[in-house]
Amino acid sequence: MTQFQQLCYQTLKNKVPAGTVITYGGLAKLIGNPKAFRAVGSAMNKNPFAPAIPCHRVVKSNGDLGGFAYDISLKIKRLQAEGVSVENGKIVNFQSICL
Repeated sequence: MTQFQQLCYQTLKNKVPAGTVITYGGLAKLIGNPKAFRAVGSAMNKNPFAPAIPCHRVVKSNGDLGGFAYDISLKIKRLQAEGVSVENGKIVNFQSICL
């Protein structure tokens, strides 16, 4: 695992609580590398610690769910278990729960 991946995972775990989401770009900004949103997506795709490292909380900037290394229905199930509503592949009330 790279230092970049470790930084992504630790930041996500420590800064994005259950019931909220963050965009790939938002996580890139949190780690101090705002242009690295694609690299953040790649790190989330390779996350070996899910669900302890909650990569399911990282979504696209328009509220779409984005990708998921496992079945997308699992991402939806994990989000809903944390109180995040999903309809038609989008986060409901995206602006109010996005960090």
